[in-house]
Amino acid sequence: MSSKRLVWHDKEVLDVMALLVDCQNINEVRKIFDRVLTPREINDIGRRYQALIMIDEGKSYADIRLKTGMSPTTLNRLATKCGFGFQKSSGLPKPKRSKTPAKGRTIRYKGVRVIG
Repeated sequence: MSSKRLVWHDKEVLDVMALLVDCQNINEVRKIFDRVLTPREINDIGRRYQALIMIDEGKSYADIRLKTGMSPTTLNRLATKCGFGFQKSSGLPKPKRSKTPAKGRTIRYKGVRVIG
């Protein structure tokens, strides 16, 4: 039986992370997400984040499943990877609200125009 684990493309993942860190507001991140991810992938990120917040608040798995529609397997994997809590043990920061979007800003990454 073979394992179907994803192969991490470390360099590419680090490049995307650097690109996101370079963004100055939420609209720039939104444009990148829109161009790189499918609508389903974007929604999945949101649902997973919502589940992590709810775990941190001490909500039951049943409540989280009802609110997010997440499968028990995915929910358990998320909770296990983050130590059954978001802020307490995952080390992930809570989101900051965006500043006013910069107009006319262009972000180029390695010669490719990503935004603007």
